[in-house]
Amino acid sequence: MSALGSEKKPIVVKVTSEETVAKVAEICNKNNLYFIAGFEEVEDLSQLELALKEKAMSKDVYAPCSCGSGAKYKFCCMKK
Repeated sequence: MSALGSEKKPIVVKVTSEETVAKVAEICNKNNLYFIAGFEEVEDLSQLELALKEKAMSKDVYAPCSCGSGAKYKFCCMKK
């Protein structure tokens, strides 16, 4: 089974503006995720959030957090 955000199973996001598409594209490019954007009246970024959470969970939870706080990932950004 392909992971969410892979080439075979891209993230589907519903956006209301070009600015949001640009932000989603920047996030996906930074995290090596594939996405498909559609314009709707109500935004839905839940698949993007889920894919980012899955990607973050795949790393060692006791490693230093990548945000630079100095705390362990488990006690810092994992809670967000």
